[in-house]
Amino acid sequence: MTESWDDLRFFLAIARHKTRAAAAAALRVDATTVGRRMRALERRFDARLFARGPNGLVLTPAGLALAPRAEAVEAQVLAAEGALGGADSRLEGVLRITSSEGLSSYVLAPRLVEFRREHPGIRISLCAENRTLDLARHEADVAVRLFRPREPSLVARRVGALALHLYASAEYLRRAGQPRKLRDLAGHDWVGFDASLDRTPPSRWMHDHATASRCVLRSNSTTVVLAACAAGHGIAMAPACFTKHFFGLEQVLPRVVLEAEVWAVTHPDLYPSARVKALLAWLGRTLAST
Repeated sequence: MTESWDDLRFFLAIARHKTRAAAAAALRVDATTVGRRMRALERRFDARLFARGPNGLVLTPAGLALAPRAEAVEAQVLAAEGALGGADSRLEGVLRITSSEGLSSYVLAPRLVEFRREHPGIRISLCAENRTLDLARHEADVAVRLFRPREPSLVARRVGALALHLYASAEYLRRAGQPRKLRDLAGHDWVGFDASLDRTPPSRWMHDHATASRCVLRSNSTTVVLAACAAGHGIAMAPACFTKHFFGLEQVLPRVVLEAEVWAVTHPDLYPSARVKALLAWLGRTLAST
């Protein structure tokens, strides 16, 4: 059945109210609109659906055949509206989150259990994707990013910051020496991200401050970068909450070298959703203490 529900809505209104004027009043449209839509539907079926009777319009045999099918479609639409009505105001359903592999693995996945305890009706879909998904096309509900979004059409909120340090394995530092100041990094090996992550704070910092160092290994994976660092390839930058999952890493310099802002981003159409608002509030509380 290829006709739209909107066409069937007009058909059922005429069948129930017997005149175009009464159907138009029920639908809150002009009677001419009702007539035009019915003529279009009859042309599509190549059959008359109504005939004039003593008490108004009555269904023809073709109309009688269509009526139960149209009512079945109506029942499905009403059931769907009942199930979805107010969905944005309820703290239940699926919430689709996208973030980088590092944030997804070492911050969000471990801590989202706290969010689900607060909101047991919400189910999480967490996409660990370094590629920036298109929120305008609703590829995700909320993106958590380590950079401020540039899209003016999106709703963005700063939800926290991560202190980034330099790390290396004890074996590497014994072999290459322990840097004490930024200028001591010259000549050291570096483990960093590939070109697909040039927008990330570590990549930008390395470009600005570690140009004299050699980047001996690059990857698009935070896990791979830290695993390579722990294996002794060279120095890498990461938040402390990432590195605690890797044995043998030592902080290279005694101070924070960079603070990376964490931004939560959503589409304006989704911002009123209770699920989205609950997540944004939770992210603000959680990442403030990361």
